[in-house]
This record gives sequence, structure tokens and C-alpha cells, in this order.
Amino acid sequence: MTNQHQHATATAFRALHTPGTPLVLPNAWDIASARVVEAAGAAAVATTSAGLAWALGAADGDRLPR
Repeated sequence: MTNQHQHATATAFRALHTPGTPLVLPNAWDIASARVVEAAGAAAVATTSAGLAWALGAADGDRLPR
């Protein structure tokens, strides 16, 4: 990802933070759940470290290799 692309992505994400309007970030734990959230119309998708670890059969807490 280029710096320009990263900056544009960060700017777009920041624009979702509007005073008085909560930003809802549904958590995805794998690609399939992220695609479901995306298809449902979410403006952004969050991740959950515990959900990702558990989906891979590991405990949460810095135990997954990169």
C-alpha cells in the first residue's frame, strides 16, 4: 500500500466519525464474516483479536504467529 493510498484510506475512515452520529463497527473474525458485514452495507469493518484467534483454534493473547 502506498503512502498516498494509506492516507486516502485514513482520511475516508476519519470522515465516518461524525459528531452526534455513532460509528458502528461490526467485528469480523475471518474473510467470510467480513464479506457478510460488507454485503450488509457496513461503512467499515473492525476485527476482534479474540474472535480471530478462536477461529484459528488458538487462545487470545499474542499467541498466534505472524
